[in-house]
Amino acid sequence: MRSSSWCWMALACAGLVAAAEPVKLESAFSLDEVKFVMQPGDAMVTGKAFLKLADGTYKGCAGFNIELLPVAAYSRERIGHTYGNIEQGQILLEQNPPKFTPDVPDYHDMLLKGACDAQGIFRFTQVPAGDYFVMAFIIWDDTSGPPPRKAGGAAMKRIRVASKSRVDVLLRN
Repeated sequence: MRSSSWCWMALACAGLVAAAEPVKLESAFSLDEVKFVMQPGDAMVTGKAFLKLADGTYKGCAGFNIELLPVAAYSRERIGHTYGNIEQGQILLEQNPPKFTPDVPDYHDMLLKGACDAQGIFRFTQVPAGDYFVMAFIIWDDTSGPPPRKAGGAAMKRIRVASKSRVDVLLRN
């Protein structure tokens, strides 16, 4: 599975995301705030995700990556800069998602990774209780015209997961 950092960084390196000054983050990354995500849990998170394209149509998440990112000061700041809020939103690649400094490697590792199945449903089991950003990365190769380019973007929603619960999520703007 590709992680969110890999998706955004690959696009930036390919020159497909306009170069811009990285956003300087005020918050420090704290492993102590997010390490709970690596513990076994007893909750389940399921759902569907859709990305609203510039033409008003929607593309579902079938076959695309989904992540559960623990909410912490560092992730709240990054999410706020990317989506304009920390509750729910989306960003298209053509809107030039920001890059960040510092871009802490552990931030990209301390999360749960999955994918939507062929029916566009994602499911995480054994999720530890806590607050998360659910993020769907719906990014594909657009070969409709020269030159080929990456298309799509990401959708996000903040959720709270309680012990022994099932949280059903719909990401759709």
